[in-house]
Amino acid sequence: MADFFRTGITDDNFIRGAARLLVAGTTIAFPTTVGDIINLSTYDAMSGWSDVGATKTGITITRNNTEETFDVDQILGDIDSRPVSYEQTVATALAEVTLENFQLAWEGGPISTSGSFRSMGVGEPATYTRKRLAVIFQKANGKLRAHVFRKAQKSAQESAIPYNKTGEQQSIPMTFRALADTSISDVNTRTQVIFDQV
Repeated sequence: MADFFRTGITDDNFIRGAARLLVAGTTIAFPTTVGDIINLSTYDAMSGWSDVGATKTGITITRNNTEETFDVDQILGDIDSRPVSYEQTVATALAEVTLENFQLAWEGGPISTSGSFRSMGVGEPATYTRKRLAVIFQKANGKLRAHVFRKAQKSAQESAIPYNKTGEQQSIPMTFRALADTSISDVNTRTQVIFDQV
């Protein structure tokens, strides 16, 4: 008898667990494979890419769009709808409270070292720094999936750093907004490419 419920499925598409978040400058070539982002033997970040380290609350990729509808007087319902904008974001909390992660999340200035201290200024820059962004996940079968964004920048995000006797550990909330790369003519690949290892 045929299996109506198709229970012979594999674990490839049942996803749960932590992922890694890596960033690179937009001058780094957009990857053609996950091996351009991390070494597939050692899993170390490749040249030009930086691992933000441990995260808290997971890494959430969100995609949304808005649309407008068409109607006519003679029909009492919408006759069509079309998208008018798309939004993609990546949200997490950076668990390693380093100057480098403050620089990324708070649009901090350059980090310098003087004597036994490192320092970084935090002000009110008029623009955001754009980055390449990769969220990489290893499935239960060892295969990798990567969401790679061509251009991403910090998005408005309140970020509180408590120094308390008790309570939750410090982390730096961070939301990235993905932007369309207008130099890419293919509308299907100008914001994000998903790589799935086979």
